[in-house]
Amino acid sequence: MQRFMYNLSLNTYVLISLLLLTLTPVVIAHNSGAIFQSGYTSEAPKLDGIINDDEWAAADSISFTIPEGKATIFIMNDRRSIYFGAIVEDDSLDEIINVNLDIFTVDFDNDHDGASFIDGEDTISLGARARHGDAAIDPAGQILDDTQTDVDGLVGRVGNFNHYEMAHPISSNDVADIQSDYGETIGVRFLFFDGSGSDNAEITVFPKGVSATDSSQANWADIVIAVPPAGEDLDSGVSDGSSIVLPLLIITAVGWAAYFGYAIRKRRMDE
Repeated sequence: MQRFMYNLSLNTYVLISLLLLTLTPVVIAHNSGAIFQSGYTSEAPKLDGIINDDEWAAADSISFTIPEGKATIFIMNDRRSIYFGAIVEDDSLDEIINVNLDIFTVDFDNDHDGASFIDGEDTISLGARARHGDAAIDPAGQILDDTQTDVDGLVGRVGNFNHYEMAHPISSNDVADIQSDYGETIGVRFLFFDGSGSDNAEITVFPKGVSATDSSQANWADIVIAVPPAGEDLDSGVSDGSSIVLPLLIITAVGWAAYFGYAIRKRRMDE
């Protein structure tokens, strides 16, 4: 009888374990090996299109090669926003909408499941002349412009390099945006459009080996959002560049929203 009860308990345990396994969603970890430990900054960078060493000193960064030379991505956050910077070697800063435009795009794996880039995932973009894009993916995989643009930033040129400075809320009242928190990990894919809209346009993707059109997020990079130090003033996370960018946002919002959807859809059709 005692042995029978033991076997029964063991069988019950196995059955329960199998049941739990079938009910538990499978989480696919990102395995590109690219992990950004977002640096914490108590002073938001001035979003003027010039990446200053002092302003971005807290950022984590990574450099890699692109067709025209070298690119470096910078990532840091304060209590409100996550900041993306990029220095990209380029022979020019292309600024003509729908014809020839340089763009820096960040696609998000909001829930960090490494699955597919569909249904609610967030994507933001920054182009020359303060052209901002904020969109989300619908269940069919189409990119739809967000009714609320939560992107701030500017693009500038220093020597032979284009400088991108962009900010996006860590969490906002917009359900189409990422809803993350300090210490959490989100997945990302970075895209650099060189001369988007032209016949000679090129797209560079980081991490290397990830396609601009592949919906799989399994090989994307990771960002670990920095935790603010104890006692940090909540009001410290205010962007210096907001007064510069807001008028430009109002002027260019309509044109950029239309072009953002066009540029991203074009990258899918060109694959």
